[in-house]
Amino acid sequence: MSTRLPLYRMLNAPLGDGSESQVNYVFRSHDGLDPGATLVGGNQYALGKDSDWSPAEHPLEVQCLIERAPLLDAIFGSDGVANVDSEVLLALEWTSADSCWRSLGSVHALRHEEGRAVVLELELEPGTVRGSGFLSVQAFLGQSKAESVPGYAYQPGARLGPLVQPVEIVIDGDGSLFPVLEEFLGAEGPLWELKASWSYPQDEPFTSDYVALVLNNAHPHFEQLRDRRALNVDQSPLMRQVFAAWLALVISQVKNDMGAEFDTYLSAPEADEGIASIADAVCSFIRLGDLNTASIPELFASTQCWLDRRVRELESAA
Repeated sequence: MSTRLPLYRMLNAPLGDGSESQVNYVFRSHDGLDPGATLVGGNQYALGKDSDWSPAEHPLEVQCLIERAPLLDAIFGSDGVANVDSEVLLALEWTSADSCWRSLGSVHALRHEEGRAVVLELELEPGTVRGSGFLSVQAFLGQSKAESVPGYAYQPGARLGPLVQPVEIVIDGDGSLFPVLEEFLGAEGPLWELKASWSYPQDEPFTSDYVALVLNNAHPHFEQLRDRRALNVDQSPLMRQVFAAWLALVISQVKNDMGAEFDTYLSAPEADEGIASIADAVCSFIRLGDLNTASIPELFASTQCWLDRRVRELESAA
């Protein structure tokens, strides 16, 4: 096994994740619709919740504001990647395996003497994003006078690495708060399954690393789920039934794992930080849908009724 070493210094997200005050994201659409961005965790946003914005019909504009002092120190400081005479190009990058799409936003040429905060922008056209993807702030070398400085890149255009931990963006209308993955489980495998990798639902975040609805893209009925990425009013009945069963199963398993502590957790006041942990998410869904957790049959029935009510509300508002 071999390891490829970089020829020069590389950034490794020195500014931390996007939730820190030194890096801030704004999501909007130039047609006036609010994408309804919700901070789900420290580095995950859900778009489309309680919003008329649709990724199929409306563009998405992302703006990233980066504070000057930590930015200059990360790039030109003693542990940076370029000397003070260099020009470094910054851009927002969107990558998504779900939509097979990679895109760079407008480029900002940064120099050491820069005296203002940096604003980066990226626009994604309607119909180009679906499912989930990642936003990152990438740095490239512009002009450089560092040919004789060991450790510094000197070829214009060289990628210097990410400035910020990637931020996950989940885009699926009202389903955007729920992590959905597509995997090959074989034609003889189940249409869907629950991914549950958590140890303590109170501590681990509600992200696809720990919990997800895994759809089998090799199943003969998989194509009947295809319209799940459109507006909720267009979701297939099969997808809604799959999702209702999955959500009830998640709630049931979290309740079982937490034991007697679950009822206490559910009755506690909601925190203001948003949906942070798996347990926080489950409790929020129970309150939002007024779900009956007294027994598994009642939980499955009330979850289906909640989703059906939500679809009717969206249809009447359309």
